[in-house]
Amino acid sequence: MNANRLFGAVLSAGLCLGAMTHTSDALADKSGKPAKKEAAPAPPVDPPDTKKPIVMPLAGITWGMSQKQVFEAIDRVLDEAYRPLYGKVSPGVKMKALDAALAEDKDQFRRSRIDFGKLPTGVDATPLRGEYTYLNKEFMLELTREGASKHFFFIQDKLWKILDDVKLSERSVLGATYQDAVAKLATTYGVPGRVLGADYEKGRASTEVDWKDATTHLRAIQRSDTALSLGYEDIATLGLLATLRTAKPEKDDGVDPAVAAIMRKGGDDKGGPPKKEEPSKEPKKDGRKPRP
Repeated sequence: MNANRLFGAVLSAGLCLGAMTHTSDALADKSGKPAKKEAAPAPPVDPPDTKKPIVMPLAGITWGMSQKQVFEAIDRVLDEAYRPLYGKVSPGVKMKALDAALAEDKDQFRRSRIDFGKLPTGVDATPLRGEYTYLNKEFMLELTREGASKHFFFIQDKLWKILDDVKLSERSVLGATYQDAVAKLATTYGVPGRVLGADYEKGRASTEVDWKDATTHLRAIQRSDTALSLGYEDIATLGLLATLRTAKPEKDDGVDPAVAAIMRKGGDDKGGPPKKEEPSKEPKKDGRKPRP
């Protein structure tokens, strides 16, 4: 969805009011000159404050938890999710099968850890690429339930971000389309969000609409017309990212290292261009002096 189109939908009421004011000003202008067109407003520097606290996607999860604490919290979430299933079976083979399925779900979450260390990971080829950095003690856990995934991001063993994938449909709480979801979130939190278009230099691969409260930054990240991710981020950690992410990515100029080495062949030890040979000052065999 085009960011400008979404921006217009979110702020339609404000734009209508602005148009009425603009018309009144034009009528009041006795010079007869046509009114100047006003440029589209730039996005606010900060996201708007919500009228009510932002609700975390899972009960019992708070910012700053360690990996161990998140494991324990997810164990409780899974126990609660399986409770209705246990209520439908009697002790025996079926209950043992439920025990095994629950244990497997807990173990699968523990095995899902991906570290962003020295080596590239497969996550780089997914929409999550801009959500983490390498060599800064960052890692991710993934919980998949009923076809939807929640990604938990840690830095220095502290939880600071959760991305919750949401499939939209007529039965979805957020509606059937991305625009429906943004409107629903604006109603829930009492204020239209800030619309940000895709900007690869800033790590945004698609349109986002965001809000914040005292502790959490909420991002509605468009994945398609019928899918989005709700990104929850710890505001305190966001303010410290510059100091927490001390390792910076190497600049990729697109040149293969082997090719670059060949290009530098004959250059100085710093990889500079080859040094220009200076003419010899020794007299030639015929006695003539070399040209300067």
